[in-house]
Amino acid sequence: MNEKHITLCNKLLYYLVAPGLLLYFISIDSGIITSSFSVLAIFGLAILLGVGIPMIYKKKNPEYKFNISSKYANAMAILVILELTYNMSK
Repeated sequence: MNEKHITLCNKLLYYLVAPGLLLYFISIDSGIITSSFSVLAIFGLAILLGVGIPMIYKKKNPEYKFNISSKYANAMAILVILELTYNMSK
């Protein structure tokens, strides 16, 4: 794998899988959908692959760096905290 593929893998993890998982949990809390083990297993596999592949690449190429927007990271952190707060207050 080259750097282009690893960057794509990171982008998919940060900009597709993470918001998708957050939306999934919000939908469950809203009562729109019910929890499903198979969907959680798919998200879990995507996260494991999305984290594992870049970690292996980074071990071989220590100079590789992937940056995300700090505004995006802060927005996701706030949304996750709100979701956790809602779940703890139930």
